[in-house]
Amino acid sequence: MNLKECAVCRSADLEFRDIVFKDDGRILPLAICKDCGHAVRSDYWSFAENLTIQTGTFDNNAIRPALSELKWPHRPRLIANGLERLARKRGQILDIGCGTGMWLAALGDGWEKFGVELSPVAAKIAEEVTHATIYNGEIESFDALPNSFDVITAFAVIEHMSDPGFLLRWSFDHLKPGGILIVMTGDRESSTAQAMDADWPLYYSIEHLSFFSARSLSQMVKSFGFRVLRMEWRFNYMPWGLGSRAFKAYQKVKEILGLIESPQHDHLYLYAQKSL
Repeated sequence: MNLKECAVCRSADLEFRDIVFKDDGRILPLAICKDCGHAVRSDYWSFAENLTIQTGTFDNNAIRPALSELKWPHRPRLIANGLERLARKRGQILDIGCGTGMWLAALGDGWEKFGVELSPVAAKIAEEVTHATIYNGEIESFDALPNSFDVITAFAVIEHMSDPGFLLRWSFDHLKPGGILIVMTGDRESSTAQAMDADWPLYYSIEHLSFFSARSLSQMVKSFGFRVLRMEWRFNYMPWGLGSRAFKAYQKVKEILGLIESPQHDHLYLYAQKSL
């Protein structure tokens, strides 16, 4: 991998920094672009090594989603509501890295649903939960016709990929004109990520290879021909997230009301459109 320039903006102004984890002393070596805020592991591994790590991780963490998690006001349904308002029609939708099918299952009727999932364990659960067409394997080998889909989603996927640009290029090629792309990842420049520093969960996961800022993600998406429609920053409700139970409840009310247009929180959702 070329660590002499940023993979997003091609700047040569890079800072090399080690994130040291407090609990076990493990080190995450980063190459950080000073211009767009994009960061990558400076010990990036090969595509084959990456697939082995990703598949094993998902096999071990595949849990059937509870039906209650798919209903309003849980996040999958809130995201589905927003998508259904944004899409021109309910057509063919593909979820890349669909996991156990939570996001696809939260969608209403009228969609023809497809998913791609590395983990055979998660893919089997997704088939049972969603009744969608699920391809078990990497997106690089998924055989789909160009201009196939009205919507493509990739939630918490792009940070796992050896070549994040491939995901965007593939999505552009396989979306119909006017089709919608939704990418969700962490925003390393958000107030939450900055406050947590080495404790930020996205840094801690060994299977994460790229760390985006809102600036770098929007720039990369635009470079592949998309028009960015909007960005949302949503709260991380995990037990290790910042804030008391009351604070988290307050953030949930704000999320339900749609008051989330702020880079305070670290879960970034970017909505983009392929030109008509």
